[in-house]
Amino acid sequence: MNEILEKIAEVVNSCLGPLNGLKVTGSDIRDLLIQLCATILLFVVIRVFLWKPITNILETRRQAVDKALEDAKVSKDTAKALEEELSSELAKAKASVQEILAKAEKDGNLRREQIITEAKQEAKQRLENLELELEQEKNSMQKEIRKEIVDIAFAAAEKIVAKEIDQNKYMDVVDEILKGAN
Repeated sequence: MNEILEKIAEVVNSCLGPLNGLKVTGSDIRDLLIQLCATILLFVVIRVFLWKPITNILETRRQAVDKALEDAKVSKDTAKALEEELSSELAKAKASVQEILAKAEKDGNLRREQIITEAKQEAKQRLENLELELEQEKNSMQKEIRKEIVDIAFAAAEKIVAKEIDQNKYMDVVDEILKGAN
């Protein structure tokens, strides 16, 4: 085996060309072959015993990261939908407030008109009652004035005639005279 290694060393030295001064020996080739075999054996052992577990760990980690990313995306979509829903609810609430304010203003205007109408009706009623009272007062005063005129006329006629006159007949005559004067 040493002979084969030496021949390989000679071939390598002849192929080195300008690097001919390195002088590779058979022991160097042997060491190189041992290292090459150890490296290949190491790769085979890693591939057989460690590659699958490491790959499984990395795959599990990748799936966890993918799931976390998907959850984040779903959360983001949910938050966006919730924001849109809240925006919609806010717009509805603003519209509802505007509607309530408009209704309150309308109700206030109706109530104001109703109060004004009631006040006008009450003032009209009071005015009518006052006119009625004045008419009654006028009629009452006219009756009193007529009575006083009759009393004065009766007293004057009694003094003029100096005899007793039937007051009922005289009242009828005076009423006729007053009705004719109106």
